[in-house]
Amino acid sequence: MKRILYIIILIVLGFSGYSQSISYVAGARAAGMANAGITNQDTWAVFNNPSAYALLNNKAIGVYYENRFLMKETGYGALAFSSPLLGGNIGFGFSHFGYSLFQSDKVVLGYSQQLFKSFSMGLQVNYFSVRQSDYYGNLNSVTFEAGILSNPNDRLAIGAYIFNPLNLSYFEDSDLKMPVALKLGLSYLFSKSLLLSIETGKAINGYTPVFKTGIEYLLNEQFALRTGVALAPVEYSFGLGYSNAFSNKNKFGFDLAFSYHEYLGSTPKLSINYEF
Repeated sequence: MKRILYIIILIVLGFSGYSQSISYVAGARAAGMANAGITNQDTWAVFNNPSAYALLNNKAIGVYYENRFLMKETGYGALAFSSPLLGGNIGFGFSHFGYSLFQSDKVVLGYSQQLFKSFSMGLQVNYFSVRQSDYYGNLNSVTFEAGILSNPNDRLAIGAYIFNPLNLSYFEDSDLKMPVALKLGLSYLFSKSLLLSIETGKAINGYTPVFKTGIEYLLNEQFALRTGVALAPVEYSFGLGYSNAFSNKNKFGFDLAFSYHEYLGSTPKLSINYEF
């Protein structure tokens, strides 16, 4: 009964325009580490931190899906693409959350570049479309997000991210603000096999976990194991990954993750990635 009540509250908040799908991250690699992926340099940085795909050498595409709390009404899917361009990388993303009575879509277009030897920056423009029942009406908005990433050495990475820094609202209702979100995190590579990620965040007009931490352990060049925990509320995460390089450029991989929310229950997650 408690689980059903929380899900009803989640959907009602979405009807009010404060849908948390706006700032949803993506990619099952980060998901397996409690979404502590602000320093992950992969295609999913399009959703997690736009500066972190600056150093990718190849084109890459990925698809992601999670069945939140095992309910079809709260399904979330995303597509990400990045490609080298003019000394940096261009990024594109699309995500969809919801069902027939409430749907939220996000379209992302951005650019990321290494500005100095150990410092990268990325900027993205976002378009949001929220489709609700006739009683509530539809909403649309445009905003932007930015991120920075510093690699002081080969082991340490520090990332920062801000979403909607100007506190913009929806076109149809100037009083209905989108969340302003700030995130800061770091990761440390203890060895070739062990990575620790830590992240914290703060949101205005929205919600983001106060603290997240995750660990990734490489069994070999192809297989990885991951786990993590987020606080306020508590959510435990587990995951595994597989990747296989067919050549210097072509690389295929998939990641699986599973999380358990202290109130809402379980969520399975899957992403498939291809570099070319």
